[in-house]
Amino acid sequence: MSANLTPHSTNEERFKALLTATSDVVYSLSPDWSVMYELDGRGFLKDASAPTPDWKTTNVFSGDMEMVNEKIADAIATKSVFELEHRVNRADGTVGWTFSRAVPILDENGDIKEWFGLASDITERKLAEQALTVAKGFLEQQRKTYEIITSGSPDLMYMFDLDYKFTYANRALLEMWGKTWEEAIGKGLIENGYEPWHADMHEREIDSIRETGKSIRGEVAFPHATLGRRLYDYILNPVFNDNGEVIAVSGTTRDVTDRDQWQQKLKQSAEHLQAMNEEFAAINEELSASNEQIQATNNHLSRANAELILAKQAIEEGKLALRLAIEAANFGTWYIHSVTRAFITDVRLKELFGYYPDESLSIEQALAQITDDYREFVSSKLENAIYNNGDFDVSYPVIGLHDNKLRWLRAIGNLMADSSGSFSAFTGVMMDITEQKMEEMRKNDFMGMVSHELKTPLTSLTAYLQLMDMRAVQNPDELSRRAVSQSLKQAKRMTDMINGFLDFSRLESAKISIIRSDFDIAILIREAQEEANMLYGTHKFIFEPVESQIINADKGKMAQVISNLIGNAVKYSPSGSVIQVACVTTDGAVKVSIKDQGIGIEKSEIPKIFDRFYRVEGNHLISGFGIGLYVSSEIIKLHGGAIWVDSAAGKGSVFSFTIPVK
Repeated sequence: MSANLTPHSTNEERFKALLTATSDVVYSLSPDWSVMYELDGRGFLKDASAPTPDWKTTNVFSGDMEMVNEKIADAIATKSVFELEHRVNRADGTVGWTFSRAVPILDENGDIKEWFGLASDITERKLAEQALTVAKGFLEQQRKTYEIITSGSPDLMYMFDLDYKFTYANRALLEMWGKTWEEAIGKGLIENGYEPWHADMHEREIDSIRETGKSIRGEVAFPHATLGRRLYDYILNPVFNDNGEVIAVSGTTRDVTDRDQWQQKLKQSAEHLQAMNEEFAAINEELSASNEQIQATNNHLSRANAELILAKQAIEEGKLALRLAIEAANFGTWYIHSVTRAFITDVRLKELFGYYPDESLSIEQALAQITDDYREFVSSKLENAIYNNGDFDVSYPVIGLHDNKLRWLRAIGNLMADSSGSFSAFTGVMMDITEQKMEEMRKNDFMGMVSHELKTPLTSLTAYLQLMDMRAVQNPDELSRRAVSQSLKQAKRMTDMINGFLDFSRLESAKISIIRSDFDIAILIREAQEEANMLYGTHKFIFEPVESQIINADKGKMAQVISNLIGNAVKYSPSGSVIQVACVTTDGAVKVSIKDQGIGIEKSEIPKIFDRFYRVEGNHLISGFGIGLYVSSEIIKLHGGAIWVDSAAGKGSVFSFTIPVK
């Protein structure tokens, strides 16, 4: 030790060196914390080299002032160390977080003569914790949303990891297994009751999907926990990460036992009817041969009469067998003469139209019982079938004449030319499909209700995400910004999907409405451009210049159609390719076109592309339900416009629609 330095001065020098070396904020305060003597802010807080009485207003965030004051009062009263995490006003004008620890320095009487403290900048940690909390909340909300959507579905929905373990199973699947979530999730196929051959089959399919990235569909029998052995139709789809790698396999399975049994019965009935027709034809040939033989020679009259009697017996037996088969299926039957238009029906068919068994029923009377919105359609199909041999398989509602009961009927007809060639006989069967149709309507109503209920929380979620996105611009954490951006995209896709379901449900129930207003189509195209650039960073967009043009239409519905067509172009074209959007006014109408460089459409599939639930064959890897183009087409038709596609396989597509200017 140097002769010029005392132990006290040496410790003081070391203490100063320690303070210089630390990155923490250093401060000292009066005993009652009213005056700050010194503050070395380290660039985090504003420095103070002179006694500062208003240091709280300068440094402490106003929202945390009450909490800080309470902690100070407690530390003074107990002469204990002050420790607290709270927000502060940073030197650069932003709000940050600090962990502050101050130690009381006591005099020889044990009274506080000064406080000495250090404060650490914990802003990044707190922001990370807040971002993590928000992310966890969003994921939990998303899980609950998915559970709400899937819990009401009779379909079995599940997810495998690449080790063949279940990572998700909806309520319907758990009930089929007779297991709880804890008993089933994380377990393999064998552990969840699959037979070895069944488990091996699915494991091979999972391996194939991982290697090829292609979906697999099939049917398989499987024991239900309460219903016994059932037949299921299933589809397994790959789940890709951002790099296009398969990271999991999702699956949907539907119980098709009832459908299969119905198809088998229908097939058997059709085969039976065909056999009867062939037998009748054979009998007619025998009768013709017998008549010729009778006319040729009287020597064989006895034999011919005997054969005729046998043939008549066979006809009656055949008619009886056919009648029993039709009655067993509870079908109604009819016969229409193509020339006289005589309409002959059985009792069951009259019952389906609300007539009494002894009442007569003509074609015109039957058509009159059909509801107004279907009568012209059924009439045209019937005329085309009788006189042009067109197909006749139609479903429509009728109101019973006497019971005033609404029934949905399905009629299937077949035209057969008489051997004389002078007329044709149009015959067929009719079945009551009311229960099936009502179930379909209930499903559509449920889908519309669920979509409507999901819109409100999803709208709020989108608003919060947009607020987070605006704040994320100043956040140095690139991962947080990217998470918020991706969340916004997913929320937008979910919103589009829900709007599609809602519009589809309204279309099915004829409740969709068009609210017209005057607006500039050029502004709408510009908004679509901003949305596309925000949502689809994977593609290059070229929006052709658009001249101002006022149209009278439903702006929201028009934006929905354009967004759907752009989204389809993105889904069906490779990453990095160009998508062109053009809008011109021609022949008193506005024409909007979206051109892509995607996979294109086979010529045979173009006429069906706007049908509901239709998806291009072989593209099951691309998500969607096949209702977007159907809804878009109906919206354009309600505006008095037209929509079409020009495409060829492998050469991309151009989707276009027109809307009258006035």
